[in-house]
Amino acid sequence: MEVMIVVAIIGLASALAVPNYIDWNARSQLRQAATEIQNQLSVARISAMSRNSVVTVNLSLVGSKVQIAAADSSGSTVVPATQMMSAVTGLSPAPTAVSFSPLGIRSGGGAGNQQISISNNRGLSYSVRVTPRGKVSWCPTAMCP
Repeated sequence: MEVMIVVAIIGLASALAVPNYIDWNARSQLRQAATEIQNQLSVARISAMSRNSVVTVNLSLVGSKVQIAAADSSGSTVVPATQMMSAVTGLSPAPTAVSFSPLGIRSGGGAGNQQISISNNRGLSYSVRVTPRGKVSWCPTAMCP
């Protein structure tokens, strides 16, 4: 009887903990993807300045995963193609390209900030912002202020 009570308690605790763990894991993967995109964009900006060449970063959906890659104007790889974790399934706009001039300034993407929104399989969205001056940041909302 006591063993059945212990098993019931463990089962109840597991039933409560598993959905919370799945949500936490999906948020963690989305946060890691936003940080990865920010870092790769920063590397591309610095590479554009050090190579004295235009560097373009391409974000796209491959299958149901977000992929990021960067190359300079001669076609040399700056950032090898990297896929985000499995929970990161949305990209808006898709595909997206961000280019940096040899001065580290974002070229293209309009006059204001360029927003890249990523989302996970649980419906949560984070965004990455690239200013016209080339500064990159991310925020845990669908649109950065």
